[in-house]
Amino acid sequence: MGDPGGVPSVLAHCFLGHSGGWKRLLAAMRTPLDARAFDLPGHGRSDPWSGQGDLHAQATAALAAQIDGSALLIGHSFGGTLALRQALEQPETVLGMVLIEPVLFAAAAGTPEFAAHAAHEKPLRDAFARGDLDEAARVFFALNGDEAGWTAMPEAARKVMVAQMPMLDATNDTLMNDAAGLLVPGRPEAFAKPVLVLAGATSPPVFPAAARAIAARLGNAEFASIPDAGHMAPLTHPAATAALIDGWLRRTGLNERPRVA
Repeated sequence: MGDPGGVPSVLAHCFLGHSGGWKRLLAAMRTPLDARAFDLPGHGRSDPWSGQGDLHAQATAALAAQIDGSALLIGHSFGGTLALRQALEQPETVLGMVLIEPVLFAAAAGTPEFAAHAAHEKPLRDAFARGDLDEAARVFFALNGDEAGWTAMPEAARKVMVAQMPMLDATNDTLMNDAAGLLVPGRPEAFAKPVLVLAGATSPPVFPAAARAIAARLGNAEFASIPDAGHMAPLTHPAATAALIDGWLRRTGLNERPRVA
């Protein structure tokens, strides 16, 4: 996707999304990006998830497989947590990062926003415990501020997303408890390459709280709020999101394709 002469980039979409969700943002970008967008395991045209092993690690490996040398990583929501993990585990493969509301909620642990989110999430955990995946999907959309979108969704699309719910349950320990150790003291601070962390101005409070906390821990990060946007900003507010990314790319010098020696 994008411009073959642009900055090499790999884009990781949100949970329940697919690679095509990046088209609006790429069309709004002024900085040319040589972009690779892929479908996460169990999403889009990728194979169904096996239900075995560490899904977060497997999805990060799928991202890593798209990187040819080094790249700018852009991740939204769950995809943002994958970009962060890749950067911390293999920093030499990353030119810089744009994290759009990365859902590593553990970064906000100890805050009122985290406590409120954990309480609001209890119906989701209860639905999983009962094996009620339909209810889990409805609650998940409500937690992300889009219960109306769930209600309006065609039945066939709802069935696909209900089938994907076990993957959400499988990532809970990583996102809520930092099972991958991404927030171990000193680890995010050691990543010194440029990072832009974005959050929607109208998102549920835990999303910007986690985003701000992650930005504060990274060694060279900026935080910015996307006006009037919620959690799905790359799709609903692509122009505003692109403008913030373009400005950051110019400020950091990442807007130019790296020269090959």
